[in-house]
Order: sequence, then structure tokens, then C-alpha cells
Amino acid sequence: MKPSKPFLISRLSLGLFLLALLVCSCAPVRPRMPEYPGSVNMFLDASRQKYDSMKGAFEFTFEKMDGRKVSAEAVTVITPDSVNVRVYRMGLPVGDLESLSGRKRLDYIVYEEALRKALLWWDFGRYETRRLPDAVLVTGKDTELVLAPRTYVPVRQTIRVRGADLLISYSDYRPVDGFWYPFGIRIEYRGNTLDLAASEIELRHN
Repeated sequence: MKPSKPFLISRLSLGLFLLALLVCSCAPVRPRMPEYPGSVNMFLDASRQKYDSMKGAFEFTFEKMDGRKVSAEAVTVITPDSVNVRVYRMGLPVGDLESLSGRKRLDYIVYEEALRKALLWWDFGRYETRRLPDAVLVTGKDTELVLAPRTYVPVRQTIRVRGADLLISYSDYRPVDGFWYPFGIRIEYRGNTLDLAASEIELRHN
């Protein structure tokens, strides 16, 4: 007896269901981002005491205001006293941010400071906080940081540098040693854009 058409449709639906189940089961499941149990002041102070340095592996794309792009990989190490960016192409070292800045006419001092504040956003000196309807605003000297209202992850940051605003935006938050860290970071300054996509982040205290 030939199977009826409804039976064929049923087999097709079952196959699609099993395929979807297989795809979903293979996708990584990230834990839900928890709310921080204390105040934003407690969060910032605790983060600063626990972590003052980081090491990260990034893929970055620098786009100039005229549309030209430069892409590479970089290993970045930030300590309280230094910012070191080692740049790689196809797995081979090609220089550091300071040496490349001269050839590509980047402002090394500006981007060094931008990377420090972008990657260690909790490392403020004196600061004030203010709650907004849907965010927490943290202000320091020439710096304004917007945090999510309950988890306190960074949303965006504005830094006043040499008479212009340097804008930093954050995305793709992942847990690192119990700390939720953005693996996607964009830095915009004077029409230029630097996109960072992290593949590995290590936080530590020297």
C-alpha cells in the first residue's frame, strides 16, 4: 500500500524537527547574565581591587574616514604601567601599535589611552554615579561611562580627548572568571573606527 500524502508530510516535518533539535543541541549555551547584588559603587570598587590588568587576543579592523581598512590580529597586554599591543598577520608578528602608528599615521598616544579605558573600563580614579531611567551613569575626569542598570556591564563610554569625543561601544558579553566581559568593542575617533573582536580574555591583578 502506498503511503498517503499526509504521512509523507508528517515524515518531512519529523525530519525538520530532528534537524532543528540537532542544531540547537550543538549550539553553545551561555549562562544567563546575573544581576549584581550590590550597588554600582560596590561593583566598581570590587572590580578595581580584583583586576587591574588584562591580556586579550583580538581580531581588529581599523577603518579610516576615507573608507580604507586594515585588518589583523593582536595580543594586547594592559598593566597599571603599560599598554602593549603586538600585531600579527597570518600568525606572524609584524610589529606593535607604536611602530605601526607611525607608518599608518595613527595617533599612538590617543589609541593607547583609548585601549586602556576601553578594556579596563572599571578602573576609575575619582568618580560620581547617577541613576537614569534605564542605565547608570558614571562620570570621571573627561570620561562618561554608561552601565546597564542591574548587571552593570558597560554599554558605551565617551572620553574627551584633545578637543574631540572618543566614543566606545560594547557588545557580546561573556563570563570570564566570574566577571562578564564584552568580547565586542568599537572605538570611534575623528571619523576613524577601530573594531575589536576578542577570542580570548584573561583578567588578573599584578
